[in-house]
Amino acid sequence: VRERDVFALSSRNAYFSPAEREQATALYDVIRAARLAVKHAPAPLPAGLLRHKLSRLVVKQRLTKLDYIEFFDPNTLEPAKRVERGTHIALAVFFGKTRLIDNGRL
Repeated sequence: VRERDVFALSSRNAYFSPAEREQATALYDVIRAARLAVKHAPAPLPAGLLRHKLSRLVVKQRLTKLDYIEFFDPNTLEPAKRVERGTHIALAVFFGKTRLIDNGRL
């Protein structure tokens, strides 16, 4: 469940300044970018390559520090080496002193 500005509902949202909150929406932007990459890929994508491309989106934000981006099979929870439709993404990013996690189906 998400708020209007695409934040996942969390008690941690109260820790954000307005500027940090605006930047923290980048977390969901990463998930959307991953979905688009998978949707338009002619074949499954190497997880390392997609992780690298997505991490570049995160580091562009001035107040962020990437903790991790992982891809996994939703049925087995095993890490995915190749990313395709149905693969899940999980990521954690620090915004200021607050660590946010999010995930989604690609």
